[in-house]
Amino acid sequence: MRKAVITVIAALTVMLCCAVCADADGVLLEYDGGTHEYNGEFYSLVVNNQLIDPPLSPIIFNDRALVPVREIFEEVGAEVDYINETQTVEVKGDNTDVKLRINDNVAYINGAKTKIPDNVVPKLISKVGGETKTMVPVRFISESIGLDVEFDGDDGAILIESDGYTLADETPVQEYVEPEPEPDPEPELYVTDVSYDITGAETACVTVTTDGVIENYDDFVLQSPQRLVVDIPYAKIYGVAENITVGAAGVSAVRVGDNDERARIVLDMNNLKTYTVTQTSDNTLEINTVITAPKQQAVAEGVKKEIKATVTQNSNYTPRSSEDMLIVLDAGHGGSDSGAVGELDGEPVYEKELTLQITKRVQSILENAGYNVSLTREGDTLPSLTERPAQANAENAALFISIHINSADASEAQGTEVYYAEENNDDGYGITSEAFAENVLERMLQYMQSVNRGVKTAEHAVTRRCNMPAVLAEVGFISNPEEVYLMTTDEYQQKAAQGIAEGIILTLREVDMPQ
Repeated sequence: MRKAVITVIAALTVMLCCAVCADADGVLLEYDGGTHEYNGEFYSLVVNNQLIDPPLSPIIFNDRALVPVREIFEEVGAEVDYINETQTVEVKGDNTDVKLRINDNVAYINGAKTKIPDNVVPKLISKVGGETKTMVPVRFISESIGLDVEFDGDDGAILIESDGYTLADETPVQEYVEPEPEPDPEPELYVTDVSYDITGAETACVTVTTDGVIENYDDFVLQSPQRLVVDIPYAKIYGVAENITVGAAGVSAVRVGDNDERARIVLDMNNLKTYTVTQTSDNTLEINTVITAPKQQAVAEGVKKEIKATVTQNSNYTPRSSEDMLIVLDAGHGGSDSGAVGELDGEPVYEKELTLQITKRVQSILENAGYNVSLTREGDTLPSLTERPAQANAENAALFISIHINSADASEAQGTEVYYAEENNDDGYGITSEAFAENVLERMLQYMQSVNRGVKTAEHAVTRRCNMPAVLAEVGFISNPEEVYLMTTDEYQQKAAQGIAEGIILTLREVDMPQ
């Protein structure tokens, strides 16, 4: 496959090699406080099939290639930092942190001390009068953070790939054009009254009144605890109590609230059997509920009920996404890549196992609620970082989420965070990846009650290469003794899965699939 890649770019590579090799004789380089004549070869550089032209081409020291760190590793989505005070270079991959110091052959990989082979150390190098570049050993760092490196002596090229193989027919990335901002919707609609009527021992009716025409609304049921939710887009609550206690016909309370996107009416329910939402006039909605009689729900004492799907719909209700929208769930790592490793009672706990367990719980919740789901892996396999988003793109998915477990050198690090890629954050699907991440994090925190580490950006390969909104969720820290215990329990995994599933459902209702 790589030979095919070389063939495709051969002309460019050969031309560049000829140019740089011609300049190689007697080139003066400044490093280690002096000026040195470099008579070796300069190599061309190909990163993920792209010919790179850095300010200083790769050079050879002790038969090992040094490359400019920032131009190379930021190209594959890694984070690169240089701390001038300590002359420290740090390269962060998806799961690996590599720290090196200028002219020091000792490196730290995820905090573990190791020696750089062949005494090839990082250096600050520049052509005389040119820009100084931080040059690092390419193979040592690349293989440490999971990249593939190949030297092609015939064409004088170094090839680096961020995934295990290359897609020969990969579609070129289209230039992103900033869309014109949409004006705020007008006029505003206000919910001015919410009232209820107990119409029978097992039936109730909640009436919602607004001061204008209700153009559309959404309704759905959530569980743990059970809630019937009605959203009115771009409406506000005005003069209505936030919490109305009911305590009859299975309705314990009615709660209201709003944000910039919608007004929400929530019925806190018990034993909901079915419901209807009917627009009885331009400005009125009636929410009618029917519960199952308590005697029909009786369970023998001491018998534990199996956890079933926890987002339900009534038999007459079809989610807007069911027929033509697909969610792709990606359980991080797998196969030979265990991901981060924790410890519980002296036994190892592997990230790849936790991510698959939680992912399958999310799958169960969504499928039992009528949504279509596809997994990038269903067992202990290892799809590449290219195959995962490629699957979502090929299947024309509406949303993609990759589920991971965090790790840190400090055992006290804790909490939940969700990432999205700035490179994949437009609103071509009606909602951005950032909004998707916010929905998922909000729901995860609601159920897990974990520390909020926020929504963050990172150019992860699996999220930035998706066509659709895509996020990466870090459930908790496998390096934290308390969190690793929680994440191995059925109850906590179900809470995490419930939050992820609800975040997906909320986002999916905003998705407008492009034609």
